[in-house]
Amino acid sequence: MGYKGLNSTKNLILFFTAALLWTWTAGFLPVLFNLTGTPPGTFIFYFGGGAPSAAALILVFATYPKAAVQEYFARCFSPKRAGIRGFLFPVVFFSCIAIISVTVSVYVFHLEMPRMAWIHAVIANPAVIFVILPLSFVSGPLNEEFGWRGYALDRLFFRFGFLPASFILGLIWTAWHLPWFFTPGQAQYQMLHSSLWEALLYVLFNVLLSVVVSFVYIIANRSILAGAFTHMMSNFLTSQLLAPLSSGVRSVIFGVTSLFCLGVMVFILASRRFKEQWSTQEQHIKTEMGYFSN
Repeated sequence: MGYKGLNSTKNLILFFTAALLWTWTAGFLPVLFNLTGTPPGTFIFYFGGGAPSAAALILVFATYPKAAVQEYFARCFSPKRAGIRGFLFPVVFFSCIAIISVTVSVYVFHLEMPRMAWIHAVIANPAVIFVILPLSFVSGPLNEEFGWRGYALDRLFFRFGFLPASFILGLIWTAWHLPWFFTPGQAQYQMLHSSLWEALLYVLFNVLLSVVVSFVYIIANRSILAGAFTHMMSNFLTSQLLAPLSSGVRSVIFGVTSLFCLGVMVFILASRRFKEQWSTQEQHIKTEMGYFSN
């Protein structure tokens, strides 16, 4: 028994088109009309940030049968489904990246120590952690992951396989950030205006990070929550907790993260255990996509 249109290429293209155009329109309007930094401009800019999740939720409610909607939200919100690996791996992985990046930056390249404003704030008042963690989750994972990993990833897996799907999503994810490069005050704007090399490193970093998020998604039983948590830990541990930081330190972080991500890719290609996990989840995806296809 199928459900017309649920797994059509048309709907996947519709999702990507809606997410990109919605974000690009909202992101570039303040730049074009000289509204960046003003309350209306800031509102318009951030209104576009939630486009991936919003577009996905519209498609989910419009095209999914009731049982599939329930399964989708279980994968979004169930910690049990993610399991301990879905939370432990991202914490350890990005903590190691942060520690090594700061050490290399300061003691090898003699760059300025990141000022770590959030860490100092938590030390001064530990209750602040209950403010900055929700802020970190909202500023990226919540706005995006109902869409990227929640809606698009399985469909890309179904069509292209693990690594090609992860690379494709990583490239689209990077392109989605385009307005950030032209909006003063955003990290990507600082990258582009301080060093073209840093901006190019960001592209490589983002594409390889997509592979790691896919990896956690698979080992965590296709948990959308685990994918969102991985995205959050990348932002939180290697960027937000260290900021403010110099362009040089940020480049080191991108480089170290890319090397760690390449290490995960080697593991993916070499590990029999992961191949078995992927084979199991791939079969689930094929079964569901076949069930839901025209």
